[in-house]
Amino acid sequence: MKSIKNIVTFILSFGLVASAFAAEDGEILGQYGAITVKMLNGKKTALISSTSTETVEIAEDVEIDSIYYDRDYSGEWGKPGTLMLPFDFPPGCLSQFGQIYEMTGIGINGQNTWQIDAKNTGSNGEFSANRPYFVRPNAVRMIFPEWCASNVVMKKNVGVDTKFTFGNWEFRGMYSYKKWDEGDSDIGRAYGFAAKEKEVDGKLIQQGQFVKVKAGASIRPFRGCLIYNRSSVLAKSAAYSAIASIDEEDLPSTIEVVFHDDDETTAIYELNPRTGEFSTATGWYDMKGRKLNKKPTIKGNYFYNGKKVTIK
Repeated sequence: MKSIKNIVTFILSFGLVASAFAAEDGEILGQYGAITVKMLNGKKTALISSTSTETVEIAEDVEIDSIYYDRDYSGEWGKPGTLMLPFDFPPGCLSQFGQIYEMTGIGINGQNTWQIDAKNTGSNGEFSANRPYFVRPNAVRMIFPEWCASNVVMKKNVGVDTKFTFGNWEFRGMYSYKKWDEGDSDIGRAYGFAAKEKEVDGKLIQQGQFVKVKAGASIRPFRGCLIYNRSSVLAKSAAYSAIASIDEEDLPSTIEVVFHDDDETTAIYELNPRTGEFSTATGWYDMKGRKLNKKPTIKGNYFYNGKKVTIK
C-alpha cells in the first residue's frame, strides 16, 4: 500500500480581542525551545515545532489564547503515533482529530509474544499535559471548538516527571531531542515507532512498527518511547504471564500494540523507536489481540495483516 502523507495541524482559537494585550502582532512573547509564544491576530499563540531538536523548557505556567501545532503523520490516516503536549484539554477537544489512547499495560501473552495494551480514552476522556499518549489520527486538519478555551495554560514541565511505569517498563514522554549513539546505556532496551519502512539487519521494518532502538536512532520532542529497566520489579498481571527480570539480549526486536475501543480490539500494530511512531502487524490474530500460528479454521472474526476479516 502506498503511503499517503498527511499534515496534521492543531489550531486552537479562543476569539479574544487584540485589545486584551499590549503586545503587537508578530511580537515574540517567549521562547521555550521548540515552542515559541508569539502575538498573532491579537492572540497569544503557542507555535509548536514538530521538527525542532531544541529542548522544551517551561519553568512556570504560561497563559495561552491559541495553539498551532503542525506535525507530519506520514502514512494513511489511523496509523498510530505517540504524542505529548504541555496542555490539559477537556473531554472531546481532540475527538475530531482522532482517537487518543492511554497505555494500560505490557507483558507476554499466551502466545509468548510481548504486547502493549492501549485503551481509547473516549469522547469523555481528558488529555493531560506532560503525559505521553498513543494517537490514531483521522483528520488532516483540526480546528478546536471555542468551548475548549476555558483555563488554557501551557503547563510547567521543568522538573515534571513525564514517564509512566508498567512493571519493568517505562513509557517516557520526550521534551528533548534524543539520539542513541554507540555505548548509550539505553541501547538494547529502548523502543519506539518506526517513522518509515526500511530494512534493518536483513529484516523489513514497516512504518509504525514498534522496534528496539539501535545506535543512530533518534526521537524528537513531543513524542514518546518505551524503556526497559532491568532493575525494576515486574508486577504480576492477570492478563499476562508473570516474568522475572530478563537480560537485554533476550528482549524482543518488536512489540505488538493492541488498541482497544469500548473493550473491543479494533487494531493491532507493532512499534519502533526511531521517532516514536508505528506499522501494521502481520499474520493472524484473534479478537483479543492474541497472535495465531496459522489461518484459523473456526468460524468467527479475526485480524489478518491489520484488517478485520470474517471466517465463514
